[in-house]
Amino acid sequence: MVVNYISRTQWGAKPPATHNGRFTPLWAWRVQGVVVHHGGVKHPPKGVAAVKAFERHHLSKGWDGIAYNWLVDETGTIFEGRGWDARGGATKWWNSKSISVCYTGWGHDPVGVNVLESIKALTVEAEKRFGDLWVSTHRLKGSTDCPGGWLGEWVEAGMVVAKNPSDQDWAGVVAHIQFLKAEVAKKPLSRWRRSRGETVRLVQTRLLERGFDPGPADGIFGKGTAAAVKDFQRTQGWLKADGVVGVNTFTALFVQ
Repeated sequence: MVVNYISRTQWGAKPPATHNGRFTPLWAWRVQGVVVHHGGVKHPPKGVAAVKAFERHHLSKGWDGIAYNWLVDETGTIFEGRGWDARGGATKWWNSKSISVCYTGWGHDPVGVNVLESIKALTVEAEKRFGDLWVSTHRLKGSTDCPGGWLGEWVEAGMVVAKNPSDQDWAGVVAHIQFLKAEVAKKPLSRWRRSRGETVRLVQTRLLERGFDPGPADGIFGKGTAAAVKDFQRTQGWLKADGVVGVNTFTALFVQ
């Protein structure tokens, strides 16, 4: 998947307000996850105007530039904020350990499919660059309701993008599930392994779909996920209820 975006140069970003004109570097080895935000303003400006409005606001607060690493507007267009290589400024306590993605619209209302696909594309690209990551909302990392009710629930439920069944690439979906199954066969998912990333999010989402609550589908295999896996395993009658997602549990979740 190629992520196409409007660069800082293209949208007319101002240089960072620092002594050397550069943002503080983001050390790749420290990055643990992606945090999703929203603009927090109803009926905001759109496109480049929205991104520039964020930049003006953040500079007026004495910050060194636009705070987000990436932004997605209401059409699904992706804008470079600080990019992949600079530390963000939008998630207190987590700026040096995460990539921040902001939807420039109002996350309390339903969000368009193009926006959701762009947010997912950014998380996929982040994992390509930084390895297995969790995906969370700002409200789970601080005292805020960001990124709004609707968008927050979508992120925490595993970021499923509903499509018309006739438009779905079912062969691709099956191939991807089979690939992940092979990965799980080599390295089962568990709490003690501190498993995290896309496969964990997929398992959490599937557990939710089948009526077992792992908590937020954030890609972190914690206590809630282990408990939900055990509950699911007990319903199958033939799986060991150990809270570990090996190839048999994975198959039972997705195939049966």
